[in-house]
Amino acid sequence: MSTSKLPIQKQNQVTLSQLKSQNDVNQQWQENKSRLGRFKLKFPDLSQSFAPDWTELPFVLKRLHDFEENRGGLSTNTLKMLAFVVRKWDEYCKSESLYSFPIKEEFLLNWFKTLKLEFDVKINTLKQYRAQLSLFHKIMGINDVTKEPKLRHFFHSLAKDEMELTGSQVIELQAKPFHKYHLVCLMALWGNEKLAIHYRDLTVLTVAYGTLLREGEIGKIRKKHITILDNGDINIERVTSKTSISPEPKRLTGRFSQILKRYLETYCHVLNEDDFIFCWLTPKGKRPAGYRQIPMSGMTIDRIYQRAHLILEEKGDTVTNSHSHRSVWSGHSSRVGALQDGYAAGLSLTQLIQLGDWKSNEMVLRYLRGLSNEQSPNLMLQY
Repeated sequence: MSTSKLPIQKQNQVTLSQLKSQNDVNQQWQENKSRLGRFKLKFPDLSQSFAPDWTELPFVLKRLHDFEENRGGLSTNTLKMLAFVVRKWDEYCKSESLYSFPIKEEFLLNWFKTLKLEFDVKINTLKQYRAQLSLFHKIMGINDVTKEPKLRHFFHSLAKDEMELTGSQVIELQAKPFHKYHLVCLMALWGNEKLAIHYRDLTVLTVAYGTLLREGEIGKIRKKHITILDNGDINIERVTSKTSISPEPKRLTGRFSQILKRYLETYCHVLNEDDFIFCWLTPKGKRPAGYRQIPMSGMTIDRIYQRAHLILEEKGDTVTNSHSHRSVWSGHSSRVGALQDGYAAGLSLTQLIQLGDWKSNEMVLRYLRGLSNEQSPNLMLQY
């Protein structure tokens, strides 16, 4: 009798305990997770923060458990801010002897008022807190209390109330712009590749201005991401960006590419293809092997901008102050300055959006509001 037509014996997924293959996959998956930045972040302990009689608690706990499996694919920076705000809210509730969740709008509103009145927290910071709590509601899969009318009306009135009380504009401070003429000054001051730290700093600023890459992207440029083209230009491949999972490469040309090329030849020849080009560099130009897989942090990039600001300010060189900008350059300054330079050069709105990989014109218009009075487009109507 032929067995070809006999039914194939299969096993029921519902009743079957985990197979060895599943255990092996899960173990390997956990090992991979341990190497990812977003899983190294520690979230606050909320085990005593949920009201035990909350009818939605079983559903919420399951959603949070599912979220922990991949943390929503959110960036490390987003998760840091989320953890920070949830922790602050949890600490406030504990100080008031309240369960932190579910959130009642009157208590949340009182927290925001307390932050504003007692601690003079800026309006934009309060908005960030609200946004992170909104994200946490989305993760929990429940109705978003932060969108309730009382909260919406409160945030809508904040700026107007403050202007009426103080008689002054409520200005959203943005990064102080780092312009091309600032970079040109630093090329003259820090252009000696034999001075390791100065030249490294110059290269970071050159890449930042020439590409408008964000801090996190600059720090994570690996040697394998760099391609030197036949005409001397340099392509910088990107794995991901804040607004895209498949971003276009950035290109440097002219003296911009020459600065990066000299940096690579002088200080990156010992690096492997997977090493970060802006990993730790000693004052003598050494690259300690144990740090080559550690990207440059945002704090380090901020310090580079601060050193540049200090040296130009000491020389009385073109560092201007504006009431709408922060007092010192930071890691975002090249994005603001290069965008404003692009506007002054006559780039179209579409080109300006492409410069910084923005999804819309919202950030473009916000950064252009920081233009000096001498650059106002109104002046063009008066000639």
